[in-house]
Amino acid sequence: MVKKYRQNLIQFSYPDNWELQPPDRSELPQEISVESPDGCLWIVTIFSANHDPKKLFNEALKTLAENYQDFEYESIKPEIEPKPEKAVMANFFCLDFLITAKIQVFVRRPFVYLVMQKA
Repeated sequence: MVKKYRQNLIQFSYPDNWELQPPDRSELPQEISVESPDGCLWIVTIFSANHDPKKLFNEALKTLAENYQDFEYESIKPEIEPKPEKAVMANFFCLDFLITAKIQVFVRRPFVYLVMQKA
């Protein structure tokens, strides 16, 4: 079975055995996450359109690099619509596990979306 989420000009489908964490507040920024039973995680953070998407993206990369050992990334071809401003595939270690994450940022007025998928 598939569930659907639709708010703030964003919509997505996810498996019904994944756990949705909707935003915990009405003001921006808002974070929505969906987590699988085996630990895969998809997170979207929604900002107002007056935020610079490239700056948000760079801040996200900097935060990950400061918090995880052996953080490295490479640019990738975007796979979501609308096409992201920037997209990378990152690898880093957390608690002896190798984590792979796709990080993308895109604009769809009146919001800027920062999306991270981790496995």
